Amino acid sequence: MITRCAAEIPEYRLLPASVLEGDLVANATAVFELFLTTVAEGRRPTEDELALPIAWGAERARDGLPLEAVLKIYPLAASVAWEQLTGDRALIGARMLDFLGEVMPRVAQAYLRERDDLDWEQREDRQNLASSLLAGRPVRHRELPPGFDVVVFHLPTLPALPPEAGSRAATDLFRAVRSDVDSQVLVTFKGDGGVLLVPDGVAADAVAARVDEICGRRCTAAAARAETHADIPAAHSEAVEVLELAENLRRPARLYRLADLAIEYQLARPGPARDALARVLAPLEDHPHLIDALRAFVVSGYNRGEAARALSIHRNTLTYRLSRIQLITGYDATQASDARHLAAAMTAYDIIRQDV
Repeated sequence: MITRCAAEIPEYRLLPASVLEGDLVANATAVFELFLTTVAEGRRPTEDELALPIAWGAERARDGLPLEAVLKIYPLAASVAWEQLTGDRALIGARMLDFLGEVMPRVAQAYLRERDDLDWEQREDRQNLASSLLAGRPVRHRELPPGFDVVVFHLPTLPALPPEAGSRAATDLFRAVRSDVDSQVLVTFKGDGGVLLVPDGVAADAVAARVDEICGRRCTAAAARAETHADIPAAHSEAVEVLELAENLRRPARLYRLADLAIEYQLARPGPARDALARVLAPLEDHPHLIDALRAFVVSGYNRGEAARALSIHRNTLTYRLSRIQLITGYDATQASDARHLAAAMTAYDIIRQDV
């Protein structure tokens, strides 16, 4: 039976000879003896008797064999036994099928449980590794490259769900993200967000796009470069700041780097210049629809049609509101120099309001 196993099931040929000629022969002998004992005594195998075959199924998981290969050996063994049968073959054949019906599902269950445990251990090790790198603790791992892109992201807003269902939906999304990208990057989760340590050789933009696909919509994310392991905590802090800035300024959901929001990042620093810029829009505080119009116009890249669609208003209505902004503030959002000033003022205004 072992000879045919090695010949007909390729995965078994990868096992060491000591396993094929030692463990498997001993295992097969014991299973055959158990089968013949149950036939002779006209009964099903007991839980205690099944414990060893089930444990051997778990061992094959640790050997790295796929479940398909593990289960193939049972009908193969039954075929070998059938060829040796004498006497009342019909009775023996029926008993053999009953026996396989008892053993194979239990072996599969033990195999999958062991495989899940092994996968969990590996995921937990990788998550602990990510946590250590983010905390700046030294790690010993020969396969780790020196450089990483640190990507932080928040899940997109989920549909209105009861608290319990919403939490479960978010957890399912996190698990799906980790299951999909964990082979390429180190993944850990904090609160309603995730942290991806993307190693050299893997494109952070591609990983972020994959997260978007899994979530079914764009996520707001930010990335920062760490040239060495020691740089990872600082890169993480930078990415968190950029992400918070993008969300506070209500920027469209996508992956941002510091260079994308460099002006906004500087304006976020407290100081008299920021306060002076924010005061430009103070006269509009009693006209929130005008502030929304200006924000949409700036975010759209000064595209009237796109801004009007974002506000669900007619283009002419937007033009009227922009003229009202000019009348009240003295700055024309449709002129380049004034537009830059109003964009900076809009950023300062939003940041200060977030801080209040």
